[in-house]
Amino acid sequence: MAEGDFTLEVGFEAEHFANAVDDCLGGPGSNQQKQERVLELVQRFYNHASERLDQLRHRGSGNLTDNEMDVDDAEDETDPAATISQIRKWESELQTWDLLQRLVTLRYPQTKSAAVTGGLDAEIHSRKDDLWGSFVAQTDRTAERKTVLEWLQHTATTGPAIDELIRDLQQNAERGQIIAHGCIHSRTALKLHKDLLGASRPLDPLAANVAQSLMTSDKAPLVSQLDPDAVTRQSRKLEPQDEFFERAIWVGCFQLLRRGCTLAEIQEWCAERTETWRAVSLSALPSAGIGDAVIHKEDAHSIALWRRMCFASARHAGTDEIESAVYGVLAGDIQSVEKVCKSWDDFMFMHYNALLRSQFDSYVLEQCQPEMSANIDQQFAVFDAVQYHGEESTTEKRLIKSLKVHKLTRDEALMPLKVLQAALITKETSQHFLQQGVVLARERGEVDTEPTNTEADTHGFVNGRDYDTLRVAVHVLIVLSTLDDLDVSTSLSPTLEREPQARAIQETVISSYVTLLRLAQYEELIPLYCSKLSMPRAFEVLSINLRHLTDRDTRLNQLELIQKSGLDVLRFVKMQPRLILSQLGNVEQEAGSRTEPFQIIEAGPGSLKYGRLIKIDFFGEDPDAISEEEELLIRSLEWLLLVDEAWPDVFFVGVKVYKYFLGTMRLNAARQLANRVTMSQVLQQRISLGGQEEADIAHVPEIDDAFWADQLEAIGDRQTSSRLLATQARIFRDLECLVKALDTMETIASLTELSREDPSAKRDFWNQVGNEVKNAKEYVEPMFKGWLLVDEDDAQCLQALRDTYLPETILAYIREQDERAGRGICCVQQSPGHRLWGKEGGSLEQ
Repeated sequence: MAEGDFTLEVGFEAEHFANAVDDCLGGPGSNQQKQERVLELVQRFYNHASERLDQLRHRGSGNLTDNEMDVDDAEDETDPAATISQIRKWESELQTWDLLQRLVTLRYPQTKSAAVTGGLDAEIHSRKDDLWGSFVAQTDRTAERKTVLEWLQHTATTGPAIDELIRDLQQNAERGQIIAHGCIHSRTALKLHKDLLGASRPLDPLAANVAQSLMTSDKAPLVSQLDPDAVTRQSRKLEPQDEFFERAIWVGCFQLLRRGCTLAEIQEWCAERTETWRAVSLSALPSAGIGDAVIHKEDAHSIALWRRMCFASARHAGTDEIESAVYGVLAGDIQSVEKVCKSWDDFMFMHYNALLRSQFDSYVLEQCQPEMSANIDQQFAVFDAVQYHGEESTTEKRLIKSLKVHKLTRDEALMPLKVLQAALITKETSQHFLQQGVVLARERGEVDTEPTNTEADTHGFVNGRDYDTLRVAVHVLIVLSTLDDLDVSTSLSPTLEREPQARAIQETVISSYVTLLRLAQYEELIPLYCSKLSMPRAFEVLSINLRHLTDRDTRLNQLELIQKSGLDVLRFVKMQPRLILSQLGNVEQEAGSRTEPFQIIEAGPGSLKYGRLIKIDFFGEDPDAISEEEELLIRSLEWLLLVDEAWPDVFFVGVKVYKYFLGTMRLNAARQLANRVTMSQVLQQRISLGGQEEADIAHVPEIDDAFWADQLEAIGDRQTSSRLLATQARIFRDLECLVKALDTMETIASLTELSREDPSAKRDFWNQVGNEVKNAKEYVEPMFKGWLLVDEDDAQCLQALRDTYLPETILAYIREQDERAGRGICCVQQSPGHRLWGKEGGSLEQ
């Protein structure tokens, strides 16, 4: 994926989430206190998603406050379809944070929040005779299934209100705003028929005069009584309007169970419709949530029988699918409930409800007398979801996998946040983020880092262009990995692998998010997220995503943020050049492989008047024409200059860069380096210049080893050799002088050409020429004093540079200083302090 191939839209969530991470994960404290702050972080994510969802829903209704209107206007999403899409997206994100919060509270129980929740459970279910409480507490798997079921119930509450779901049914019931008083149309019809027959007692549907004449408005047999069992017992029907009303009631009952409503909420809803008997039926078995009545152990026999009665009603007694589904939920059945399931959440609810109720049923029977348990099992059928799903340890994984191929859920099951939710439930977050990292690594072209043991199926994972989904994934990863680091006693496998290659792939999720932040110009957030990466990956990602910055103040601000994030600024600035040089391969070998001679003096015989001239623009026509890699190398040295302790590396790295530039004839790049990172800048930081704006680089050789030793001691560097540093400083100075000398030669050559074209040049012009000649003398002077003749491991490379550049530069300099001196060059004497060649001497003619 090319970075410029898409338009990135990042909302204010980028800053909001970063601030939350910074607030909650920073600062001192015990492990437990830090764990509590992680839980607080997830709560803040959840609250934010909830607020955004409310804003979007208010937008649909037109009820926006000024602040909400500002946010929405900024997003420019007035399209209703776009709003619906955003609502669904935020609903999915809200569900993800809710699930994460519930599971980490359960799986990392040392947190205060977990203790509070557990205490509430204990307060309600601590009695020894509480069947449900003791059942839930018996195994971790049971507690997790209860937690997931509660989450699935809660997610349903974010959907439409129950009254909205049954509005159409209520309208077809033709009863206006009346929601109570039962089947009023059938009651009216029965009353009229009884009056017609002159009957005072309930009608007998088997009687000839009743069986033939008692019909509904659409000529179907009408029930003779209106008790709850009448329809199934008599195999007759209600009036069509009442069938709509009855279905509306059953839909409401199903939604009450689906949403995990408490007994009080169920009773209130049913009482409003004068259907209190239904509340009694719905509340006989426990819901997953907290707050229902305690189930005593002496009621075990009744609970077991009641579940089987519900199962029989679900399979054989329901008047339609929705009524059967209600009893199916109570019985923990799958077959009867599956018919009304529409979404991934519905199917998950169905299976988890069935599993939990089957487990509870087995636990209840254990509390009964053995003979009683045997009789119940033999006489009454019931569905066993545990046996249906098979091996307990892999039930969740196989269930999730089956929903990926189910025709009603396969599309939803492959949505990135659903895949993430599934990984959280099945405790496969490590494998999830490994596969997610593979997807992003492939997208970024990082195929070399792909582990061989990764599954090929990567459908359902977020791509690098989906900012919001990637934001959720990144922060889930940060939360889990932080908790893993804090709770070393947990039995959970860590989310981030210990094996370096796999971990590097997983961390691609974070590095991809960092890239998006850079593209969205949120560079100030980058250090925070890089601090969540392992070393040295953190500095590599940091370097790649900050190296485009060129403003000095912006760079200094970034260094402060890096330090605040707990990262070492010295390691960061040292990493940048190292990273770039490593990508270039063997720089020394490439620098020494060039055989093209360096020639800046025109070939052939010169004219009588001007002699042999220096070439014009021998650096190149465009002085700014340098490659990206060359620019990045120079910037890396500029970063080094900003950190006080890094100045020795300016010399060490700078020499390598100069060798690369000059050894490969990258003269423009060398000139840029000589102008932007200078010896004078380093000396200005280390010594007082006595009012001078720049240090005289020609005097560097006179600075002895003791000076450099003092400077190293000032920054606490006891590992760098002062002698080696002095050598590198000398080489850096020599190479800078070369480049600046060549630059002045090129300028003089251009000015000379102008004077030839216009002999009537004014005094200002010749003043400029004089200044350039003066500069040339300053920069060439060191080249007469053992230039690059130092004891260095790579003396061969330096000798190659001497052989390449020194003769032509000296000749050009002498040519411009004095034409006669150029003709008499063989007369120049080499004193010990002005050696132009090697230690054994030699002549310029060579």
